[in-house]
Amino acid sequence: MNIQMSGFDKLTLETKDLIKEKVEKLLEKYKKMFGEKSIKVFKLSADKLRERGDHKYYQIKCYLETTHGLFYADHSDWKVLNAVEKVLDEIERQIVKKKDTIKRT
Repeated sequence: MNIQMSGFDKLTLETKDLIKEKVEKLLEKYKKMFGEKSIKVFKLSADKLRERGDHKYYQIKCYLETTHGLFYADHSDWKVLNAVEKVLDEIERQIVKKKDTIKRT
């Protein structure tokens, strides 16, 4: 499995660790549903879109390529953790939907 995270290097170590925990939690849920070998690539990237004083507006993109399909989400927010949570929640919804679709067929 190839996990890539980019654009998070200027965040605090504490914030980066929280993001890594959230990513690992999502990937563990996926593995329980479909198995570890079905994950090909996981990419999470942060782009700073603009700044206002000390505040930065981030766009977070998540891309999960698996043997069961491609899952993608993006979200923008002034708080990087909020944007990461929204993106990972959307990916999780897509995974659950895919699992339900496979179960019905």
